[in-house]
Amino acid sequence: MTPLRLPGNKYSIGPAILWSPGFLWVNTIIHGTGYEFPYQLVAGLASVLYCIFALVLLYRLLDAHFGRDSSVAAVIGIAGTTNLFFYGSLDAVNSHAVSFFASVLFLTFLFQKSKNWFLIGCSLALVALVRTQDILLGLLVIPYVSKKHIRLFLFGSILIFLPQLLAWQLLYGKFWMSPYLSNSEGFNFFQPHVLGVLFSLQNGLILWTPIVLLGFAGLWMKRGGFPLKFMAIITLLQLYLIACWSTWWQGASYSSRMFVSVLPFIAFGLANLFSFLQHRKFRKLPFYLSVILPLTFINLMFIILFLLRLK
Repeated sequence: MTPLRLPGNKYSIGPAILWSPGFLWVNTIIHGTGYEFPYQLVAGLASVLYCIFALVLLYRLLDAHFGRDSSVAAVIGIAGTTNLFFYGSLDAVNSHAVSFFASVLFLTFLFQKSKNWFLIGCSLALVALVRTQDILLGLLVIPYVSKKHIRLFLFGSILIFLPQLLAWQLLYGKFWMSPYLSNSEGFNFFQPHVLGVLFSLQNGLILWTPIVLLGFAGLWMKRGGFPLKFMAIITLLQLYLIACWSTWWQGASYSSRMFVSVLPFIAFGLANLFSFLQHRKFRKLPFYLSVILPLTFINLMFIILFLLRLK
């Protein structure tokens, strides 16, 4: 119970908002409590559709900067060899698929040639509305934003995030009260578990999703006119933030699920790496056969192992 004697809810309202069309449609038919299987089915289906749409947007975004072949390889790599496959298909009644969608939508608006700063602010607020800590991705606007843009950007951000502030006010009596930072949960910034997050046998990011390492390396490779290294720095900051969290192992997590929101950054790194290899006359087929296909197979085997371990 909250201090206002109401049932508490520590989760952000973003996923509920994105799932609401299907939820409301089902509710007009069965008039249930909201927990029955049809509600879960439409929420999961919505997550799958958001994930597919995000992959299409990601391809279009990458294609504008790296070309078709590199973009296709990067999108297939992200879709098939990472935990997005799991959370975008099997465990879809969760925030991670829609978190991926929100991140891609933010990058889509940010990297348009003719930038609409109101929509950039709205899309960044949606990222935070799904998972509050992902506001960290907003650091990517720094190379682009100027004083004449800041008002529109802030207006869009505040407008979209306002429902979350109102929800906290109604439930907890405080306008800014994230229940994630109450009770036994919180951050310890002086004892980060970086090695555990990356290499834990239970769900370490590098052990369970090794292609992330390739994508991260690709972010550091030289490419003029695009903030790939800035993406790499934000990814490192996300790693530090996750490593400082009180439950850094994330419970029953397939790989490190808190990184799903930065997988679009990893896709940019992969596309940059593939583009580099293409310029060195490295053919597509050997790369698919030696990297993408084996890692996809390993990912599928890990998913089966993970599901068996849950039983």
